[in-house]
Amino acid sequence: MHSQVGKANLLQRCDPKSLAALAGVGLKARYLVEGFLSGLHRSPFHGVSVEFSEYRDYHPGDDLRHLDWRLYARSDRLYVKRYTQDTNLRTYLIVDTSGSMAYAGDRAWGTKLEVASAVAAALASLMLRQNDAVGLLTMPTGDAAGEFVQPSQKPSQFATLLQHFDGLAADGGPRLAQLLNYAGRVMHRRSLVVCLSDLLEPAAELSTAFRELSFLGHECVVLQVLDRDELEFPFRDAGVFQDLEDGRKRMVNPANARQKYMQRFQEFMAQHEALLRTLEIPHCVIRSDSDPCAMLSRFLVTRKKRP
Repeated sequence: MHSQVGKANLLQRCDPKSLAALAGVGLKARYLVEGFLSGLHRSPFHGVSVEFSEYRDYHPGDDLRHLDWRLYARSDRLYVKRYTQDTNLRTYLIVDTSGSMAYAGDRAWGTKLEVASAVAAALASLMLRQNDAVGLLTMPTGDAAGEFVQPSQKPSQFATLLQHFDGLAADGGPRLAQLLNYAGRVMHRRSLVVCLSDLLEPAAELSTAFRELSFLGHECVVLQVLDRDELEFPFRDAGVFQDLEDGRKRMVNPANARQKYMQRFQEFMAQHEALLRTLEIPHCVIRSDSDPCAMLSRFLVTRKKRP
């Protein structure tokens, strides 16, 4: 049931109106991030800069150049001016290539990995247009070393990322937790981390990795790609079901299995939603039977309206 459509030129498969909407939305980090050039996003580091931020009480050792003498003349108290600077955002796209990402139902736009790649490509195009650096982290073979594309703003970066997306293949057991741990080791500046996965791993196994990224100051966003078959279990005829990660096969009668499956799946989703809500990680479900770029656009518009 897998889609046979190639992954090259992924953006051409998205609705042009959806892509046009992305250009006007922008994707600014909700939290302060570290950067290295003048750009769109505020740095958490205060210093000599172009934009005044706030006052605070003077403490011995503070740079006297930042004292506001006019305010001292009015209040007889010493205050230091604090500044923020605009900096570029570093975005890491994390694409899960676990075996379950190879699934595509009859109504799917593509495999879950193809959908994740298309969404990642759309985000990369958006971020590069606003002069942000974009990189890629994936683990195509389950190797602990992973595959790492260094974030860059170069015009050639988009073509580089598309080439990597085109070469991705979903196989093997769950590896998202391992991939997130790898990300924590290679990201040395506070960044925006966009995780594209079906999250078909126990929330408890992902908890430590997400908490570590949050502790290190990275802002995480989770885009969960799911197929209609997983969400609704629409099967009617008995047949053989195969686990795409371990290869096991089992004869299943959908009439008998649906209620139990839906209950367990909803509990599984609730655990992930609770974890991400606790960590204040934005979460969006992207269905593989819908236009992924349209769903991404709606998510970004909603996120932009948040305080």
